[in-house]
Amino acid sequence: MDFKMDLIDSWNRNNKVTVYLLENIDPEWLSTKIQGKGRSIGEQFMHINNIRSFWIGKVGEKQDLKIDKKYANNKEELLNAINLSSIKMRETLETIFDQEKIKGYKPHPIAFFSQMIAHESHHRGQIMTNVARNGMPISKSVNFGLWNWNDKL
Repeated sequence: MDFKMDLIDSWNRNNKVTVYLLENIDPEWLSTKIQGKGRSIGEQFMHINNIRSFWIGKVGEKQDLKIDKKYANNKEELLNAINLSSIKMRETLETIFDQEKIKGYKPHPIAFFSQMIAHESHHRGQIMTNVARNGMPISKSVNFGLWNWNDKL
């Protein structure tokens, strides 16, 4: 079994789920916060992208893929940024899996990979909480789709 390719495939599926969620968010919802506090839905997606950019620059090739807060309510910009940062993160993961170590990160590449997936899952949950608490009419199939990591998305 080729674990490296399985991990890269898992990264791709993680991004696919994030993109699926963003595609199913009404653009008018992007500025919505829970009781006017915390990050808006768009800022959650922006944060996912910007954390990817931070780690790509720290453990991989120096690239600034961050997007400015002014784009947090622009669905097209968010989708483009998320997809580009996913490609660059995949390249970074391929490199660190080959090297079997990460400069500036402990303990090892699999922990790094796991942390990235956990971080993004956390923010998808926050986005769905924001949607639910604000009574936004999102399809139940979207909620179930976040757990559908097969090839049907």
